[in-house]
Amino acid sequence: MSPRPKRPSDADYYERDRVELFSQGDLFRDVPLAYPLPADELLVDEASRGSRRFLSGPLAFGPAMLITPSCSLGAQGVEGYGHPVRTLVPLIPVVQLVDDGIVKETALADLRRFDHLINYMYLPPLEIDELEFSMPESIALLYMPVTLHHAFLEGQRVSQLAYRGAQQLQRKLVWFYSGWLEDDLDSFDPPMD
Repeated sequence: MSPRPKRPSDADYYERDRVELFSQGDLFRDVPLAYPLPADELLVDEASRGSRRFLSGPLAFGPAMLITPSCSLGAQGVEGYGHPVRTLVPLIPVVQLVDDGIVKETALADLRRFDHLINYMYLPPLEIDELEFSMPESIALLYMPVTLHHAFLEGQRVSQLAYRGAQQLQRKLVWFYSGWLEDDLDSFDPPMD
């Protein structure tokens, strides 16, 4: 059996302003994350024909990573986007997942070295002074995608994955969706423009 493939070094994960259009692996702040909590109230709209019910409850916002393939975002034959639908996964601080008992503290060294958990992707810390944004080392919850309209993301992008980070994302997505883990990171050639 071959040894576990190592993940890229922390310095190889992020870059800023590589391309103008959104692409797979972009990181966003203040995104509506996954499933809203139970409703605080039930609003009834009786002004229109018949009555309508709306649930209104708390919805968590935080950092997320775009997983929609870049080739699926672009319009065919013209510039811009082909459609307004985006799929992202929430990014949760490692310390929170350890505190909640989801990741064992004894697994942290291997997580940082190998990114070896199939349902998650490890992301090193990120700090961007000019945006006053910081993200501690985090885990992308690959099993919990959220689909949003593009308008939710406008003005919220803080970084993009660099080439090696994008290769790791592709490796992790293939492993998560197919169960096949490719040892050679260079087998992946993500589009970067």
